[in-house]
Amino acid sequence: MRPALAAAAAVLTIAAAALVWQNLPTPTDVLGPFDVHGDAGETVTGRGVSATVDGVRIASTVNGVAPAGVWVVVDAAFEGTHTTELPHSALIVGPNTYSPSEAFTLDLLLGEVSPGITQRGSLVFDVARDLVEPGATAPMTLNIWVGDGRMDSRLSIRLPMEGSRFSRVDAVTLDKPEVSASP
Repeated sequence: MRPALAAAAAVLTIAAAALVWQNLPTPTDVLGPFDVHGDAGETVTGRGVSATVDGVRIASTVNGVAPAGVWVVVDAAFEGTHTTELPHSALIVGPNTYSPSEAFTLDLLLGEVSPGITQRGSLVFDVARDLVEPGATAPMTLNIWVGDGRMDSRLSIRLPMEGSRFSRVDAVTLDKPEVSASP
């Protein structure tokens, strides 16, 4: 009887260990960012950066440049919270992730942000046309973070696909980013 109990205990222990092993968190679960959710039009604040999305424009050309898909122009304001930081951004549309276009580097919000200083300007993304066609249901989210994003806050701002903060235009001419002292 004792050998059977020992064998059963060993089988149960090995089965439990295998179950735990199969359900361990992945490195992105353990080291991933902590999303701070918000909507366009409201100020969303994380550890290193604060952002407000003022509007979203879908355009066929930006500064006379045609995209491979369609341009998504996000008008926003960034501000550092406690120290000078270099924010990074990505646009999530449906299943796809897009980086800001490098075609307009002098006209985009790509520089460092400092506390008490607001930078207002645009981010431009070249997005697959079918994801943002009229009637498309894929959600759009702008992610903004500082550093490498591990175990830190990441702003996750839902972007509108209709309403007063959304428009479809033929062409956009980018303004240079504006820098001002925060109120």
